[in-house]
Amino acid sequence: MAASSLSRSISAIFFVFGLILAAGLTIQGNLSQQMIVHPVWHEILQSSTDPYVSGGRLIPAKQLPATGVIRGWHLTGNEVPADMPEYFLRLNAGFHDEHQLDAYDSERSYAVLVTPVADGRIVMSVDITDLENYQNMTARVSVLIAVLSGVMILGAILWIYRSMKRPMQALAQRMEQLDPEQPAQRLCTDFTLKELHDIALIVNRHLERVERFIERERSLLDQASHEFRTPIAVIAGAVDVIKLYDLPAEAERPLTRIESTVGNLTEIMSALLFLSREPDLTSPVQSTRLDTLTAALIEDHGYLLQGSGAAFVIDEFNPVVLECPEAMVRIVVSNLLRNAAEHSHEGPIRISLDANRLSIVNSTGNFDAAEAARRYTRALGDSTKQGGGQGLGLFITRRICERFGWTLLIASAGAGQTVAKLSFA
Repeated sequence: MAASSLSRSISAIFFVFGLILAAGLTIQGNLSQQMIVHPVWHEILQSSTDPYVSGGRLIPAKQLPATGVIRGWHLTGNEVPADMPEYFLRLNAGFHDEHQLDAYDSERSYAVLVTPVADGRIVMSVDITDLENYQNMTARVSVLIAVLSGVMILGAILWIYRSMKRPMQALAQRMEQLDPEQPAQRLCTDFTLKELHDIALIVNRHLERVERFIERERSLLDQASHEFRTPIAVIAGAVDVIKLYDLPAEAERPLTRIESTVGNLTEIMSALLFLSREPDLTSPVQSTRLDTLTAALIEDHGYLLQGSGAAFVIDEFNPVVLECPEAMVRIVVSNLLRNAAEHSHEGPIRISLDANRLSIVNSTGNFDAAEAARRYTRALGDSTKQGGGQGLGLFITRRICERFGWTLLIASAGAGQTVAKLSFA
């Protein structure tokens, strides 16, 4: 579902309110207009005529009303009474409302009932000019209210934009500018809106808690790394001592494995110590020849392919220099080589290097290469989650790539092959 901004939602509410108000005023105007042509005028004129007519004749003893709003005339010929509008003489028998009479008189408004009698006609009229003027005035007031309401709604929307949207955008920009690699960063709280001021304070308190948490984790990692280095050094020393003795041939391979594992653990501890520290921009930048290091690591990891039908094959190999410590590059490349070796059972493992990318393509044989690539990529993403269970090597590989801005992609290359691409640009 697409997100909706607060200012847009409030503006939509105001807009709907304006539409409802306009519709209400329009309906009110139409209803007031209906008063001018309402059937009640017919009934009033009919009831005013009936007392003067009996059996189709005018009752002589009674005089038609000559003053007031309702007036009547007895017409026996073509002579027009002085106080009667001239066009009443041309009206046919029946009821004529104000709309029908607008064609004759645009200044005054009447409702007229023409009743035939034996010797002529009785014309009974009601003057509704004042009522129509009042109705027109209320219609103009309604239009004025609608215009003022529209202006107020527009002003409210502009006020919301100026007083809420811009400060909220400023808060969002300040939060986006926070650099996770820079400690002790805080948001400015100089917002005029109390709500945004409170949000900034809450974010700052959260940053403080995160900073304390990271510091505790970094301290624990640093202490643990130092503590682990001691037993690792003891094991390495013991291996050196054992190698001084004449050992049976069966012991050579386990001893080599112990020595290799100790070396890997030493590199891991060094990487953990490196990653636990903030980047020091004042320290001299270390350089690493990636091509030379990768060639050496390929030779060192050849034992992983003993007894299998796979073999490391170097394709295009260009000289590449990376501005980072050699130990970090060694860990990442070693992890990729081990992963390729563990998932290859036949065919070549082709390794190529250009100016911006290291590629390792291995054949998975009868294995599903696409699924293997997805599992390894997912393992890289889950390596920092609690209970991920994917090994410390993946965690360190991911952290090193993040630290130096590298991109690692594991994907299927088709034909039962998996490709690992480590991009440095």
